[in-house]
Amino acid sequence: MKQWVRRILGHKVSVETMIETAMWLAVPYLVIGMTVAFFHPEHIRAIETQLQVQLPAGANLIALGETIVLWPVLLFAPALCPVPG
Repeated sequence: MKQWVRRILGHKVSVETMIETAMWLAVPYLVIGMTVAFFHPEHIRAIETQLQVQLPAGANLIALGETIVLWPVLLFAPALCPVPG
């Protein structure tokens, strides 16, 4: 087991390959985030209301982006981010 891990970690990987891998992994994450944002607009509205005080002009776009990026927290920890209603 130890040799197997050392062999895998011993491979040289270029920075370009690491960036490409990260980008390919980000695509399904963001698609799932957009789907969650589409089916749960109440999360967007709750975040938007909180942001309206600081950023009245761009609160809706920032709330949408925040919902897309933080979808695991909004789905799996609703006690942390309660939706008023």
